[in-house]
Amino acid sequence: MADPDPAARLRARQRCEAELAAICAPALRPAPTVAEAAPAVPQAGLCRRMEKHLGELFVFVEDPTVPPTNNAAERSLRHLVTCRKISGGTRSAAGTETKMILASLFGTWRALHLNPVDQCRQLLATPQV
Repeated sequence: MADPDPAARLRARQRCEAELAAICAPALRPAPTVAEAAPAVPQAGLCRRMEKHLGELFVFVEDPTVPPTNNAAERSLRHLVTCRKISGGTRSAAGTETKMILASLFGTWRALHLNPVDQCRQLLATPQV
């Protein structure tokens, strides 16, 4: 169970960030001289990205309301990706844009526990200015 003390959670987040920074430090350290420069280690790119986003990586440790993964976002897009692969996509940029707008509207309505058919009817019946 997560520690309910906000100060303890903040310290835990800072500890996680410091540990990750220490793990990445060797891959980020430049060679002392040009003559000693060796090819970059494969993990250098990943370490640079983690260093850049370090403040965002452990938000879930400090704030228990933040999920530690983005599984919900990935699951919400899975049906669109599957549909695109099966159908071969749309035939135009406008078709793709329309499909994405409709998917966004219907997904938002479902997330808000609204009936998508009713919301669509209401949207079509209301004059847009």
